Amino acid sequence: MPKKISDIALAKVPSFANRVSLFQSKLQITRHASGTIVDYSHALYKAVAYVGKLPEEFTQEDADGYLSYLLSRQPQPAVSQFKHFIYGLKSYLHAMGYPDLAGLALPRIRREKRLPRVLSVEQVQQLLRSCDLYTKALFSVIYDCGLRAFEACNLRWNDISFDRQQVFIRRGKGGKDRIVPISPKTLQVLKVYHKRFWGSDLIFKKDGGLVIPIDNAYIRKCLKYQLEKAGLDTSLSTHALRHSYATHLLEAGEDIQTVQRRLGHKSLQTTVIYLHVARLERHQCVYLIDHIFS
Repeated sequence: MPKKISDIALAKVPSFANRVSLFQSKLQITRHASGTIVDYSHALYKAVAYVGKLPEEFTQEDADGYLSYLLSRQPQPAVSQFKHFIYGLKSYLHAMGYPDLAGLALPRIRREKRLPRVLSVEQVQQLLRSCDLYTKALFSVIYDCGLRAFEACNLRWNDISFDRQQVFIRRGKGGKDRIVPISPKTLQVLKVYHKRFWGSDLIFKKDGGLVIPIDNAYIRKCLKYQLEKAGLDTSLSTHALRHSYATHLLEAGEDIQTVQRRLGHKSLQTTVIYLHVARLERHQCVYLIDHIFS
C-alpha cells in the first residue's frame, strides 16, 4: 500500500509534525475554513517531501525549484495545486512569525476552461433510490440545498427551520452565511432520519454514530459507493450534486440571480457557467417591430 504524502514528508523532516500541528491550530483560531486548512497542510506536506526542509527554511531557490517541478509534470497539475502551495506557504510563514519570501508568486498558468459535470434529474433520482436512510438524507440535503461538502459536514439541527422550510448555512465559502430553501419532501426524509439518528447537535456523524463528525473524504467515500451501487459514473465528485442542483434550477425556469444567491457565489460570472450546460428551451423568434406596427 503506497504511503501517504504526509508520512513521506515526516519521514524526511520529522520536526515538521509539531510545526504543521501548530500551524493548523493557528488557522483554526483565526477561523479559517476546514477545507482551507486541509488544502494548505496537504500542499505543504508535498513541498516538504520534495525539498526536504521545514517551510521556514525554504529559500527562494527552493520555492522556485518546487514550482518548476510541478510545471514539468505530465499531465500538469490543476491550478489549485499551485495556489494551495503559494498561499499555504505565505500563510504558514505569516502565522508562525517568519518573514515572507519576497519573490513568491503564482506562475502564469493557462487555465483549462472545463464545464461542470452534472447528473440528469433521472440520475439523481436513480442515486437517491439506491441509498439507505443515512445516505439518502445526506445526499438529498446536499442536492436540494446546493451545499458544498464542508457545509454539509457543519450542518446542525438548529440550522434547519422545518416551519419556514429554510436552511441556515453558517460560514460558507469566504466565511459568508446564507439562507436557502429546502423542499418539504427532503424535510420528511430528515424527520424520519432524526428519529433513527438522534442524540447530537450535528446532523451527520460517521457511520450514523453520535460522536465523530463527517468530513469531505467520508462524503466522497459514501458517494462513490452509492454511485457504484446505482450503476452510475463513480468518478463524479460530491460537487457534481451542487453543479446538478444549479443546472436543474435553471432548466426549471429559475432566474440566474436567484441561483447565484442560493449557491452563495460572490460574482454572477461564476454562476453563468451553468448556462452552458443547462438545456434551456429556445424562444421562438421575436419580432419587436410587430408591436410597433400593431
